[in-house]
Amino acid sequence: MKRILLLVLAIVLVLSVIPAGLLKITANAATSGYYTYTVSNGEATITDCETSISGAVTIPDILGGCPVAVIGESAFENCTNLTSVIIGDSVTDIGRYAFYGCTSLTSVTIPDSVTSLGDSAFRDCTSLTSVIIPDSVTRISIRAFYGCTSLTSVIIPDSVTSIGHYAFEGCTSLTSVTIPDSVIHIGESA
Repeated sequence: MKRILLLVLAIVLVLSVIPAGLLKITANAATSGYYTYTVSNGEATITDCETSISGAVTIPDILGGCPVAVIGESAFENCTNLTSVIIGDSVTDIGRYAFYGCTSLTSVTIPDSVTSLGDSAFRDCTSLTSVIIPDSVTRISIRAFYGCTSLTSVIIPDSVTSIGHYAFEGCTSLTSVTIPDSVIHIGESA
């Protein structure tokens, strides 16, 4: 009994000297409607979505009582009946492969709160026709819009300094691209 009490006391002492910023509290995955999410440090991350989701979708601002800050890696991958997405103002990060293979997705509204578009975030969204990248984004990641064969126009804001490799490769319908002077790096086959 004394050993257990000493062990618990030792753990409490160790945790009390760790700065609060280094201690991350994470909950297990939960579900709400079509979404699976986790909560960490008071922010929700959508980790998965049922592929049966369809039509026009507005991503919720709150899940589990916390603001949705991240659309996680492959969260909406292969949601082939999704036609449009409005991303809430609480989202700051769109993860790798977040909307990969959403072949019916024609439009997406990305708010000014988003600072990061992950690698291949909209890859092979073959029905996506246009995209407006908000002023908050500084880098267009590798293969971000790779294979978006219906994409006809892209407006890149002055905040962007780098366009990753293959970012728009395979965008065979692209007729209009505005690249500002702020861009200092354009990757291979972009």
